[in-house]
Amino acid sequence: MIAADGAIVGVGIDTPSLDPGTSKVLPAHQALFRRNIFGLEHVGDMSRVPATGATILALPMKIGGGSGGPCRVLVRLP
Repeated sequence: MIAADGAIVGVGIDTPSLDPGTSKVLPAHQALFRRNIFGLEHVGDMSRVPATGATILALPMKIGGGSGGPCRVLVRLP
């Protein structure tokens, strides 16, 4: 996702993690989160979503004390 000023505000990926499963230090997570960029994992087929004009709603489930959790992703096409 890209904000109006062109800055990346979030990243979605169709795999279980932004980093390889064998990673101990999670460099992609750290690089994104350090810049306050959110990450969505296990996102389904987004091939029909245009690069601009769509509205994406990410609705995370609150989990007390967790570092992440399941999220329902909705897309409104233009």
